[in-house]
Amino acid sequence: MLSGCAAAGSDPASAPPRSEVTVSALPTLTPPTGPPSEPTDDFKPTEIVVGTVNRGGDGPCYGLVTDDGVQYALYEAKGRTLTRGIRIEVDATPSRLRIDCGTGTLVEVKALTPVN
Repeated sequence: MLSGCAAAGSDPASAPPRSEVTVSALPTLTPPTGPPSEPTDDFKPTEIVVGTVNRGGDGPCYGLVTDDGVQYALYEAKGRTLTRGIRIEVDATPSRLRIDCGTGTLVEVKALTPVN
């Protein structure tokens, strides 16, 4: 015995003929007229950050707080010894690594320079 899923009282012969079925026009994408007015990336490619080391050590993770109180978690693959309390300038990029370097916005160090 065969069974179907058709609703009771539905008759294929009572379906509207194809000529009566309408298809709405599909949306068409138009080419852009210029560059986007807002940034399309979630992060800046590079950023200069100046502040005071508040989590030092031998690395590869450090902490830095800027003069306006923004906390960064720094990651530097090569590692170095940073003393807590020194001022540094960091050329950083947002990190794509899944690593916990502590509190703050995680960034990767591209260059690091002590500031007097």
